[in-house]
Amino acid sequence: MKQDSDVSLSLSVQAPGLTFAALSALYMADRGQEQKESTRKETKLCHGTISTSLGELDMRNHSRADLVALRDRLSKGRAPATVNKLLVKLSAVLAWAVENGHILKAYDKKLKLTKGLESSRRVFTQDQVGDLMIYANKLPETSWKRWLLSLGAITGGRLNEISQLTITDVQTLTSGITAIHINEAGEGKSIKNKRSERLVPLTNGAYGFDLAAFLRYVEACKLKGSDSLAQIGYKAAGEWANQQAIPAALGDSYGPGLTFHSLRHSLASLMQARGVPTTHAQAVMGHASGTITFDIYGSGVPVETVAKVLEGLFKP
Repeated sequence: MKQDSDVSLSLSVQAPGLTFAALSALYMADRGQEQKESTRKETKLCHGTISTSLGELDMRNHSRADLVALRDRLSKGRAPATVNKLLVKLSAVLAWAVENGHILKAYDKKLKLTKGLESSRRVFTQDQVGDLMIYANKLPETSWKRWLLSLGAITGGRLNEISQLTITDVQTLTSGITAIHINEAGEGKSIKNKRSERLVPLTNGAYGFDLAAFLRYVEACKLKGSDSLAQIGYKAAGEWANQQAIPAALGDSYGPGLTFHSLRHSLASLMQARGVPTTHAQAVMGHASGTITFDIYGSGVPVETVAKVLEGLFKP
């Protein structure tokens, strides 16, 4: 009888632990195909960071103290928002693991950080946006850098959304409105989610934006046989805007946290301050809404309505 007990104990000791890396592999095999390629890559990177920190810990026997210690390790050298993003990925795997019987319980509740979460990105003042547009308008109309900054200021588009625009994404509608179609139709294009697809009208004169000059640039790209509007890639565009253009344009008013993405926050803040209805603001920004679907061709907020909102918004 004692011999059987020793054998049982030996087998128990030799049984492999269920590490987070193993759970991640099971999770991605089950859920990975539901994610967009860009999201799947980000998830794998996050899982890799968590796996490295947890090491060989058997998640079937993990404790609250183990996860608190994980959070403390992840917090070293990372912003609180980044840590919380990793913890959200952790929680998704643990919840799935409980649902599928891989572990009995997860101890991740209320694990996220609550202090220090103020966004490191600041909002441009309207004077600063004006200075950026003065800087942009001094660049040649044949330079993509001019239009990168300009479109960011007047549309609130994300850097990747603007960087991947093609000549066919610039559309002049039957109503005479010119707009950019933000979408992921085409090789290598990606948007944040399905509600990010939208038509954003281009407001001539907004902060000095020259629509005719921009359309000449689009036509020049077309004549060169280039489908893409961008002359530099997404990463290079971000480095130029954040490290060179914005500091140079703002001079003494420049400060940490002012980035290309701040243009998006600035436009959102301006719409809020001017009392723009939430649904109209969402149509411009491409934010998700639980109450309305923003179909770009009319089942949501008509593009003509959005154009009028922006025209009123950008009046001096």
